[in-house]
Amino acid sequence: MSDGADVVIIGGGIAGLTVAHHLAPHRRVMVIEAEPTLAHHTTGRSAAQYLETYGGAVNQSLTLASRHFFFDPPPDLVDHDLLTRVPFLHVGGPDDRELIEAEAARAATFVPGVAVLDRDGLRRHCPVLRPEAVGWGVLEPDAMDIDVMALHQAFVRGSRRHDAVIATSRSAQRIEPRPDGWRVHTSTGPIDTHFVVNAAGAWGDVVAERAGIDPLGLTPLRRTAFTSAPATSPVGWPLVHTHVGSATLAPCYFKPEAGGQLLCSLADESPAPPGDARPNEVDVALALDHLDALTTLGLRSVRRAWAGLRTFTPDRQPAIGWEPTAPGFFWMVGQGGTGIQTAPASGALAAALIMGVDPATVRHGPTLDPAAVSPARFRA
Repeated sequence: MSDGADVVIIGGGIAGLTVAHHLAPHRRVMVIEAEPTLAHHTTGRSAAQYLETYGGAVNQSLTLASRHFFFDPPPDLVDHDLLTRVPFLHVGGPDDRELIEAEAARAATFVPGVAVLDRDGLRRHCPVLRPEAVGWGVLEPDAMDIDVMALHQAFVRGSRRHDAVIATSRSAQRIEPRPDGWRVHTSTGPIDTHFVVNAAGAWGDVVAERAGIDPLGLTPLRRTAFTSAPATSPVGWPLVHTHVGSATLAPCYFKPEAGGQLLCSLADESPAPPGDARPNEVDVALALDHLDALTTLGLRSVRRAWAGLRTFTPDRQPAIGWEPTAPGFFWMVGQGGTGIQTAPASGALAAALIMGVDPATVRHGPTLDPAAVSPARFRA
């Protein structure tokens, strides 16, 4: 005998649970997660920010549509603020004025409050920046830290409140089409369903292949991060990120954490297979070198290091929509580095498409054209 549900969602991270949260009031939903705990991989390792200037037009649209949920979350699902103000500072070198001004002009179309800062302005916001290293920067003053696990738990509560079943230690091993939907063969028995939602993150292409569907070409990219204790208290500092296009500054970022710690990273994107990502010692050492060139912090010791996988589609925009070659198979993958900040609107969009209604009519639903995120764009 098999279990049954209207919709089976594969993946218990932020992508899967936001779809479950939005869909459970309207359909019988089951979420299956291969790990013994939810949010074990990317979601649980994310240093997420709410950045309205980040990720390109599609992700920015989803971020802006998520704004209301973050700033005024449902009190029955969240018992404290999801956001903490941490301004975002994109830093360039002395010769990067033109680059920085172009970045500011682009960002201002979404966030009018962004400002261009010169060297003195940069050091007023973060006094440990080396004056000889920096020259110009873009400040997003209203950027926020996101309490990722509180957000994830809000979607868990919302899903369970409407009787969604969430099963851990249950992996999808084979998925076969049936006349009225799909049969998902799992490690603990089969599940019959009308629709399958592939929210498996770095394993998204693996899940598709188990259903006999061609992969989208997802690329999991490892990012290593670590914490260190600076001699100077970082309280009140922004998140400082060197500009990707800078002619003189090497990639890295840092931001204040609780307990006087700094969270630091090389901002690396190293291709890696789906799996339990481990920190790379070389990336930690390079990050320390780059931070030493950028700041006067003189960081030498690392308290804790970890790594996560950020998974991208070939055009680095999310894939949210139906697989055109397999009726009833839905993709919710490829969120890259924006999956947390876009989660409320992405989940609303996915639920609307699954139910066959206009996304703009759904609470937190974005106004973007669903074709912009449709997986069909990757099919010839």
